Amino acid sequence: MRLCFDATKFGGGLDGAIELAAAKGLPAIEYTFAAFTTPAKGVQEVKGKEKNYLETTAKSAKDKGIEIACLSLDYLHKPGDKTSFKKFEGMLTKLAEVASILDCHRVAFLLNPGEDAAWKEKFEQEFQQLLPMFQSREVKPLLRLATPLDYRGVSLKRWHAMEPQDWRDLISGCPELSLSFSPGDCLWLGIDYLQILSGVTAAIEHIEAHDIEINRSMLKDSGMFGPLWWRYRQIGKGQVDWTQFIEALKFYDYQGVFSIHLDDEFIDGDELALANALDDGIQRIAPLLKG
Repeated sequence: MRLCFDATKFGGGLDGAIELAAAKGLPAIEYTFAAFTTPAKGVQEVKGKEKNYLETTAKSAKDKGIEIACLSLDYLHKPGDKTSFKKFEGMLTKLAEVASILDCHRVAFLLNPGEDAAWKEKFEQEFQQLLPMFQSREVKPLLRLATPLDYRGVSLKRWHAMEPQDWRDLISGCPELSLSFSPGDCLWLGIDYLQILSGVTAAIEHIEAHDIEINRSMLKDSGMFGPLWWRYRQIGKGQVDWTQFIEALKFYDYQGVFSIHLDDEFIDGDELALANALDDGIQRIAPLLKG
């Protein structure tokens, strides 16, 4: 396993993320892109100053021994919706091209599950259109299992997450699709993140290490469809058992990336708190990954 961190919140761009990783002694970074506009027609080409910047960034990463492990997209695609797919395809094509220039081999995305099982079949058809684009750039597509940004803090009355059978169906129906797995999201959904690993580890390429705090009193009082009763916390301040989880990953011979995420509302936007939280996460996780 290679230790990584999501550098997006530090605000220094990809080049700043590489510098930070080198300063912290981390071998890899992850970076997330908000939804962006793409041309209505034509190839999502990367050229000019943008291409020069990416090539320079790729060389800097190589010189410093930093892997750009994953580029993630914060756009929630609704399978079967033609307008959504047009945007989704354009963004993924551009992001895969960026990843190729950066020598990054993983691009992760989000899906909005539909109200009936047909949504999976619709996505399988869409995925067949996307797969040649990923293959030509030697980029592996990953399905993110973390909670979409727009739904963090939103009652389950207004949305629902994917269940493990959805993951299995999509992996089965979409060749070369892998998972970006979040043990914290399993925890708040009532899924045993240790027990389920035996059946899904082979499909996991990336770990999003969110910790989770569950307010049991609020949950008992209002139920799972009541006011929000869970939230992301930095590693060590939630209820995920990281020692057991990492030992389980070792047992199942997980060889991918373990990425520290800092989506704790108590440190959002505070640069010093972000740096301290990253240092704390490294100190907690790095010794566990050894051996």
